[in-house]
Amino acid sequence: MTKENVNQLLMSLSGKIPEDKTILLKQKLEECDDSVMSTICAMNLYNPTHILLFSIFLGGFGVDRFMIGDTGLGIAKLLLGWVTCGIWPLVDIFVSYKRAKEKNAMKIFNVL
Repeated sequence: MTKENVNQLLMSLSGKIPEDKTILLKQKLEECDDSVMSTICAMNLYNPTHILLFSIFLGGFGVDRFMIGDTGLGIAKLLLGWVTCGIWPLVDIFVSYKRAKEKNAMKIFNVL
């Protein structure tokens, strides 16, 4: 893939993947062909800001975990979140944003 295409793709992915994974992603993208770019652009990636908002407002019900695909943890949070006196949903507010970015990076690296 050309450097121009790699930079364009990284610009479109900024804010959706962790900053520490950007260099590794850039190296892997430079080794791939151009067909990978269209596949990555067509992927349904999570918006970390939306996940954060759902975590703030509906996190006590596990909605944020369900949205990023952690169904088991979402059910556990729904059923047992009250046992932790609200600590688990509160901690998840800070974790959900990063977790959504990590899930996006995992999706992209699985394609590569």
